[in-house]
Amino acid sequence: MENYQHVAVVLLSFGVLAVAAGQIGRFFARFKLPLISGFLFAGILVGPFVLGLISQASLKELLFVDEVSLAFIAFAAGSEIYLEELRSRLRSIAWVTVGNAIAIPVCGGVALFLLSGMIPFMREMPVNGRIAASLLAGTILLARSPSSVIAI
Repeated sequence: MENYQHVAVVLLSFGVLAVAAGQIGRFFARFKLPLISGFLFAGILVGPFVLGLISQASLKELLFVDEVSLAFIAFAAGSEIYLEELRSRLRSIAWVTVGNAIAIPVCGGVALFLLSGMIPFMREMPVNGRIAASLLAGTILLARSPSSVIAI
């Protein structure tokens, strides 16, 4: 029974946060700021580091809301893309994408290789191990780069 009460408190806290975020978002919109600015501000305000209304444990329990929200955001962003509008920008999008696909892994890999003498776990590696780790890091940087999405 106590576990259900805890879940109810977490969900109620989330509901209060959602309503407050909506109000703060509308307030930010008066200053011609995007609604998301108000939502982020509300989350920071009630989070564990400012007012502490939502604890670290509650944040872990609300992780499912985070994941579902990301799916909805991706769906909403996809529904806003119109192919007719993209066709005029297709060449520049392609250049940005190809440039990112080349520049990010090369720059990231070279930077990691040059810094490998200062990284404790890479210090003892042979040169070919450092190159392999640098190539892997460059590939991971490319996979995690949001700049291709921002270009669209």
